[in-house]
Amino acid sequence: MIKSYHKTKSEYQSFITSSNVFDNVKRVIDIKTGEINYPIIAYQNGISALIDRYRAFVIGYQKNIYRHISRRYIHQYKNLTFSESLQAIKNLKSYMIDSDETRISKISYGFSVPTKIAGKDLIKMNILMHKLNYYNHNKKKKKNIELKEFEYTNYTIGIYASKKKLGLENFLSINLTLSKSLELKKMGILNVNDLEKKEKLKLLFDFFMLRFNEIIIVDNYENVKGKDKLSLEKYLSNRYWESFNTRNGRKAKYREKTKFNALILKYNLNKEKLNLESELRKAFSVFISN
Repeated sequence: MIKSYHKTKSEYQSFITSSNVFDNVKRVIDIKTGEINYPIIAYQNGISALIDRYRAFVIGYQKNIYRHISRRYIHQYKNLTFSESLQAIKNLKSYMIDSDETRISKISYGFSVPTKIAGKDLIKMNILMHKLNYYNHNKKKKKNIELKEFEYTNYTIGIYASKKKLGLENFLSINLTLSKSLELKKMGILNVNDLEKKEKLKLLFDFFMLRFNEIIIVDNYENVKGKDKLSLEKYLSNRYWESFNTRNGRKAKYREKTKFNALILKYNLNKEKLNLESELRKAFSVFISN
């Protein structure tokens, strides 16, 4: 998902209400005054426009756009290739006046990868925390999707898997949503034109992997016994880490985190995470090469 805003709201409002760029534009007009009440909403082929009182946004879902322009069925867990992404972005730009005069305000970026065990079980049992923070409870509870999301001020990292048995069991999707443009600006990603440049996409992937590597994924530990098992169970408790959330507890928390990581390495409890990391790097390599 790519959400951009036009620098000149009035110009874009005129563009979508006076032209045929969108087949369906919804707006409410006050009968007495003739004034337009906001928001103005338009949608077509995976692209939507949203104009409120202050800004004009264009929102594009690349996979939906590509599905429309290619007129092909796309598997739920299929990742687009670079060339397919370029086609989707080209189509998205046709719903803008001038893509150089837009700025990305929000982007969702990620990959679907195969897993060795059912994705839903991996999320339930093994994907536990992010930066020692627990996931946001039931924020987007969906019937057919197992998910965990870790939400921060500037970004959200989410892991999703299908609960349905439709040949989708051993897959999961990992997405990073940047809800503010701060990190994108650091990468030199300002508008959709930058998403057509491989060097910028490599920077985006590196940032994605940085956030992924902060996810705490622990394999099943039934073979861990004695004091080590008790220590591991303590470290896997969110309440334990919350007790360190004071300025005086930072050093102690760091020491305990070091012991936690040492336990994971001692018993090789990071195989699932290493597998996911390998699959993500493989997915990006396939994406950028095609």
